[in-house]
Amino acid sequence: MSGRLEGRQVAAVACFDSFGKTAMNLLQVARKEGADTHLYLLELPGRKLSRRQVLEIRRIDPRTRIHQRQWPQLRELRDDLARLDALVLGLDGRRTRETQLLLQSAWAGQERRPVLVSAYPGILFRHQLEGMMDRSGADLLCLNAESDAALYRQGCAALGIDSSNAEVTGLPILWPLQPRLQVPDRAAIVFFEQPSVPDNPIQRKYLCRRLAKLAKAWPQHPVIFKPRTSRVESTLHRHHGEMASRVERLSRRIANLEISYKPSLSLLKRCGCAITVSSTAAMEAMALGISTRIVADLGINESLGNHYFLESGALASFDAIERDPFTPAHDPGWLERQGYRADGAERFVKALAQRLASPPSGDALPRPGPAGWGSTGWQSYALVKGGRRMLSSAGARSRQVASHRGRDLLRRIRQNLVGFWLLERVFKGR
Repeated sequence: MSGRLEGRQVAAVACFDSFGKTAMNLLQVARKEGADTHLYLLELPGRKLSRRQVLEIRRIDPRTRIHQRQWPQLRELRDDLARLDALVLGLDGRRTRETQLLLQSAWAGQERRPVLVSAYPGILFRHQLEGMMDRSGADLLCLNAESDAALYRQGCAALGIDSSNAEVTGLPILWPLQPRLQVPDRAAIVFFEQPSVPDNPIQRKYLCRRLAKLAKAWPQHPVIFKPRTSRVESTLHRHHGEMASRVERLSRRIANLEISYKPSLSLLKRCGCAITVSSTAAMEAMALGISTRIVADLGINESLGNHYFLESGALASFDAIERDPFTPAHDPGWLERQGYRADGAERFVKALAQRLASPPSGDALPRPGPAGWGSTGWQSYALVKGGRRMLSSAGARSRQVASHRGRDLLRRIRQNLVGFWLLERVFKGR
C-alpha cells in the first residue's frame, strides 16, 4: 500500500449491525492506507447489539478499535469527533441529519473540520432518492451503482445544487470478495431470511413449506435456514423468530433441514445455492460465483424488494429451484452494474484522499442544513417547531416508542440465560 492516508485520524459512528459492518469495511481500507481508525458503535434504545453481532463487526478488522456507547452519548463525543480528519456516518437517513446538525455547533468557526463520508449497508430498493437526499450533506457520498448516482444527480439538478460529492464505489461489503475456485462437496442450499420480508404470515408459512419440500428433493445436501437474528438478540421486527420456529419444527422430521446462526460469509463458503427474497446476501453470493436464486413465487413487487433483481437472471420459482439449484444463472454484468466494483476500495481511497487534500472549514456546511433537505425557510421553521427530529425526510417523529427500558432489561438477561425467551413471551402475552 502507498500509505495515502498516513497519519490521518479516521473514525466512524454507526448504529445497527449492518451499518457497523459497512463502516468497518471502510475503516479497514483506510487503516491499510496508513490511517489511525476507530469505530464508535452507538446503540439505540431497544436495539442493543448482541455479543455475536459485535464479534462479527470486529472480525472484519480486529486492528480497528471499537468503542461501544449509547446513542445519547453522541453529544459528549462532539469535541473528539471534531478533531478527526474524516468521519464516516454509518447511520440511517434520519440520524445522519440529526448528527450533522449536532456536530455543526462543535465545528462552528474552526479553520477545518472532518471530511464527512456516508455509505450504504445494502441495496437501494426502497426510498432510494429520499435516502440519498438525507445524506446529501456528506462531503463524500459512496453509492452502490451508476443508476443510483444518475438518480441522485437528477434530484440535485432539480434543486439547483452540486452533486459532485457522489462517487460510485459499489457496496463496501463486497470489496474483499473474489469468486471461489471450487464448489465444496455436498454443497449446502442456504435460505437467507429477512425479518419483515415477506410481511404476510401466509407467505412466510409457504416459504417454510417449500424449504421442507426442497430438502426432501435433495436429501444428500444440507438445506440451511439462516435467520436474520437469533432468539436472544434484540430486534424491532414484529415477525422476528417466527419462520425459524416453524423451520425448527419441520427439521425434526427432515434430517437434512437445519437452522444455522453462523455469519453469512461462513455459510456461503460451504454453499452451492443461495436463496432469498431480496436480501443483500444474494449480492455476496453472486460476487463469490455461487448459484443464486431470488424467490419469484410470491410475485415481483416493491414490497418484497425482489424487483431490484429483475435483470439479474436470478429470479426463479421454487419448482425451478427444485429441478436445478446448483447451476449459476445470474448475469455477472448485472452484478457489476448494481453493486460489485472490483476497484471500489481504490475509488474510495482516492476520493477520500482528494477531499482531505483540501479539508472543508467549520463554516463550509450550510445552515441549518444542506439544500437537499429542503429550503432554508422550511428547515428553520421545522427546527423551531419540532427540533432535529422534525427535520427528517418524513417530517415526523419515529413510530418507535421512545422508552424501551423494560425491553432492554429483558434482552440483557436473555443474552445470559439460554431459554429465557419463554418468559419474555409470557410477559408479552403471546
